[in-house]
Parts: sequence; C-alpha cells; structure tokens
Amino acid sequence: MAQFKNALTDTSLYRRCYIICLFVCNITPVIVFAYAALALLFLWGVFLVVYREITCHTALKTRYGLWLMLFLFAGAITALLHISPNILYNLHNLIMLFHTAICFFIFYGVHTEKHLNYRRELYGICSFIVYTSTTLGIIGLACLMADIRFEILGLKFIVYENRFTGLFCNPNQLGFAAVAAIVCSHMLLKKDFIAVSGRERVSTIWIASSAAVNGISLLLSDSNGAMVLMIGYVIFFLIYKMFGSERRFTVRQVVTKSVSCVLAGAVIVGALFFVRDIMQDGFVRLMTGSEPIVVIEGDLNIAEEGIITFEHENKNLDSGRFKLWSQGCEMFLRHPVLGIGKGNIYDTGKQLFEKGIKFSDKYGLLSPLMTDFHNGYLTILVCSGAVGFVLFMIFGLKLLKHTTRYVFRDERLRESTFPCLYAFLCAYIVYAFVDEALLFNVSFMVMFFWLLLGYAACFLVRYEPDHPLERIRLLGLSLRRTIL
Repeated sequence: MAQFKNALTDTSLYRRCYIICLFVCNITPVIVFAYAALALLFLWGVFLVVYREITCHTALKTRYGLWLMLFLFAGAITALLHISPNILYNLHNLIMLFHTAICFFIFYGVHTEKHLNYRRELYGICSFIVYTSTTLGIIGLACLMADIRFEILGLKFIVYENRFTGLFCNPNQLGFAAVAAIVCSHMLLKKDFIAVSGRERVSTIWIASSAAVNGISLLLSDSNGAMVLMIGYVIFFLIYKMFGSERRFTVRQVVTKSVSCVLAGAVIVGALFFVRDIMQDGFVRLMTGSEPIVVIEGDLNIAEEGIITFEHENKNLDSGRFKLWSQGCEMFLRHPVLGIGKGNIYDTGKQLFEKGIKFSDKYGLLSPLMTDFHNGYLTILVCSGAVGFVLFMIFGLKLLKHTTRYVFRDERLRESTFPCLYAFLCAYIVYAFVDEALLFNVSFMVMFFWLLLGYAACFLVRYEPDHPLERIRLLGLSLRRTIL
C-alpha cells in the first residue's frame, strides 16, 4: 500500500508516463489504447495538481506563479460566463482548465521539486523519443520504399494527402516528432548531461541514425510548421554560439556578429528548403524510376494517380490559415474581455459564420473538441480574452527575459543542455504562430513544450539567486525571531 501511495504521488513518474502516452497517441495503430490510457492519466494529473497544492503549495513556489494563478482564475470566470446547455462544451472547458493547471504546476512546475534529479528524468524522456521515433521512421521509410500503404480507423498510413506520414496520424505530427527527436539527439551529445544524469551514454550509432532517419522523415513530410521549428532551433542555437562566447562585446563586434547571424540564417533557410526539394525529387525518382507527370488544377498540385510527390496538394502559401485567423479575430471582437472558452469555439463559429470555422468539420464527431485556429496566440486571445492574454504574456515575457539573461551570461551552462532547451523554446515561440500549439490542446507538442520549459526553469532555480517569494519567507522568519 505504501508503494502504491508513493507511486500515486510521484510527479516524476507521472510526467514520464504522460509524455510517453501523448507521444504514442500520435501513432495510429495503437491510438485507441493510447487515448484510453490518456484519460486515466489525465485524472491522475488532476489529482496530483490538487495534492501538490495542498501538501507543497506549488503555486506559490512556482516562478511567476502569481500570473499563472490569475490566468486560471480568469479562465474559470470565462467558463462560468459561457455555460452552455450542451454539457459537452461545458465539460470541454473544464477539461481545458485542468489541462492548463497540469501544464503550469506539474510540467512547468518541475522546478519546484528541490530534490529531483531533473537531468536524469530528461535523459530518460530524450532516450525514449530518440529510440522510438527512429524505429518508427525506419519502419515507415521501409514501407514507403516497398509501396506498402494501408488504412486504419479511416486514417491513411505511410502516405496521406500526397505526403509521407509513416506510422503517425498525419504528416505534421510526424514532422514535429522528427524535430523533437533531432533536438533530443543533440542534447544526448552533451557531456555534462551524461555525467550529471548518472546514465550511460546512448550509442553514437543510434544518435547518428536518429539524426539521419528523422531528418529524412521531416523533409518528406513536407510539414512547413515543423520546418519552421527546425530552422528556428538551428538559428537560435547559432545565435547562442555567436553571443555566448564572451561576457562583453564592443559595438563593432555586436554589429559584425548580428550581420553574420542574419546571413547565416538566410543560408540555413535556403539550404534546408533546397535539400527538401532535392530529397523529395530523389525519392520520387527512386520509387518510380522516372519523373512523375503532374497536372495543375487551380490551387491543387495533383500527381499522376498512384504516384506520391511529397508535396502539399493545396499549393496556397497559408494553407487556409489567413481565412481561419480572420474568423478568429472576428470572434475575439465579439467577446474581447474574457473570451469564450475553448469549448465554445465550434458552437460560436456555427452561429457567426455560415459554414462555421474553417476546417472545423474535418474531424467528424470530434470537431467540437478539436477546432482550433492554428495559432497558439490567437487561440489564447479568443478563448481567454484580452485579460487572459495579457496575463499569459506577462508570465511569458518575464520568464523569457530571465532565461535569456542567464543563458548568455553564465559560463557554467555552456556544456549543459540549457542552451539546447533555450534554442528549442525560442523556436517554439515562433512555431506557435502557425500551428495548434502553446496551451489549449492536449497533445504531445504542447506538453513537450511545457516540459522543456520546466527543465529550463530548473536551471534558473539552480544557478540564479533565490526565488523572491523564498527571500520574503526567510525575511519574515528573521523578523519573527527578532521580535520574539
């Protein structure tokens, strides 16, 4: 019984189980079982949020936790103001409220657990992602080359809408998983990471295989969002290498390094998109023995029947996002103060627009739960209103400021995973403008962001002066002793 209680209150075990389950939810052959397990894990997470708050006062110990608590409070008011006769929408709002609390106080709140070896926990998660994503990538590419395609639960495998999807539910999920695996592989190369985590080094063969297989999967998925994330990671890590080498710079050095970063960024962007085109064309020729015939019909790029070209069927640059964003802005103007809540997006869209929110019906029966604006910031603005958005941005900007200051100033962090975490988080901030990311989505990409954000905060707590609330507490104890 004691062991069961210890496991039930083990937040480290929970984070590992939850992030692994969310990763597996992207793999269609086991999606039904994964989502069943996810429901149980979600209830476990709600219990842990309440338990940790009662026993450890996690919200007060969380860095900038005041702004997060105010955001949750505003979200609760929004949910109460928009109670719907449809219980499904009310339940969705409640789920999003608890999901947000799990993001804030269990995943980002990992830095409040003083005696946790967070590097060891991160190492285990990185290893899982590298091994699993690489194995799935090898199987998917083998099926692609053997021209094996199949369908499960209405989801098409290996090839979906003329793009490589492998064993994942859609190409965008494959692309994000590939980027996550590449970033994890990079972190596993850090010597300080291996030494402090107390684990054995992952084989160099596995890391090289992961970089190669996931790189190919990313390019063949033709996921522009994932490409933005990968490019952002490379560029922000390059910026760190440029400006993290010295403590002080002259004006000339700043200008020179800034120009170098801009030029290098332009080269990286051009090179990656050029390599993607070459890779896609090479696989087409390898699979068909010749160049396929492509017919242009309006905005659609349709390959000869049965032949995959690895390109979006819809050739519009925005893929319909501009229309979606304009609808989101119109919905925000209807409820600008506290928003409408995530659970009411679908229903409100049906009331305001003749055909509802763009893409809202593509999810079938799950449409009321899955409707999103493909922009993390706009989704928060519509769901939480200006009040919630401002509270969230204050938290984000304060944390970004402190993280940036310490990642560039503290020489002790250069050989750690902190620069990798920082580069990924900065890239994700850009990525959130074009995909279902940031907060109001129970998915691997969202929880992976909050997990890495929590680990970055662990470095701040370890190397930065004591938390302001802790200093206030110690000052209060000192005054109490003096008076008594």
